[in-house]
Amino acid sequence: MRRLPVFFLILLVFSCRNKALDREQIIFDRIAFIFNLKQEVDQEVWKSFNEKIYDVPLIYFTDTSSYIANPTQKFLTAVPSKLVFDNGQIRIYKSEQRVDQIPFHMETGLTLGDPTGEYNYHSPFMKCSSYEETSRTIPDVLSTEEWVTMIMHEYFHGFQYKHQNYIDFYEKNIVQIQPDSLKSIYKNHDWFRNSIDQENIFLLKAIDETDNTKRDSLIDAFFKLRNERRKNTEKKLRFKIEQYEKCYETMEGTARYVEYGLYNLFAVKQPDNSLESDTSFKSYKKYKNFRIENDKWLYLPSKTTYFYAIGFNMARLLDRLKINYKSKLFNKGELSLEEILQTKNGR
Repeated sequence: MRRLPVFFLILLVFSCRNKALDREQIIFDRIAFIFNLKQEVDQEVWKSFNEKIYDVPLIYFTDTSSYIANPTQKFLTAVPSKLVFDNGQIRIYKSEQRVDQIPFHMETGLTLGDPTGEYNYHSPFMKCSSYEETSRTIPDVLSTEEWVTMIMHEYFHGFQYKHQNYIDFYEKNIVQIQPDSLKSIYKNHDWFRNSIDQENIFLLKAIDETDNTKRDSLIDAFFKLRNERRKNTEKKLRFKIEQYEKCYETMEGTARYVEYGLYNLFAVKQPDNSLESDTSFKSYKKYKNFRIENDKWLYLPSKTTYFYAIGFNMARLLDRLKINYKSKLFNKGELSLEEILQTKNGR
């Protein structure tokens, strides 16, 4: 067997080491990109989103390890990790094993209920799989820019959960009925689905209407139909759906609203090629040509989960009405987009 000279063996070792360092640097760059985008979203889409009191740690999963940005001390005590990056704003720790063995992550979660020893008890953590793993799991995600819009949606849930009044209300009144219950009703009952779809049409028409009187009439029609559907839901299914619907529309509609705001930011930004996305320019071209009417999954219940679309459209309608709602939501736990819209003109 022919042996390589020692010089070439050393070069091979350094080459492998440098490739490993390059891969890790890309992870650092991506995490920094996420944190910088949070600041831009704060400035352009939702004020206070990036305030320190609403900061949520990030766990970035690779196939074999985990990188944790700005972890809590409780996490560091529970999960052996070493500091691998610190730029004064972001401290990134690495665990040589995955924090859990769930194959794919894209969510913000916390543990509720009776006190436990979990590192995330009443302490939200954003968890995301790497861009590569996300692209393999969801083939439609073709670039790091699309990947990061998903992360920002989830990060906004962390922002919501960091409002103590909101999470107290959610834990006490809402969490026992999970979103799948509402999705199942929409899927399995035509009368319910048809009403939701028509309610959404009223919202969309109100968003586009320029005549104030006609717009108010459309909003009135929305509430009238919505109240009838809820009465039918209670009568036919013995389920008082109102408070759960209000909560999940607000929770998911505003997260989608922030995601939509990021699309608009990308329309005027230049691609960041340091993130090693082969389709980066293609993605940015897509955003520069962004038209909401072409992305029906954003605003049509039939193309998405219904309370995402309804909540998103209510947020856009409140923008059109020039109603200050962003500073009010989540500070009062039970306050919803619907209730803010309903108070217009004494409804």
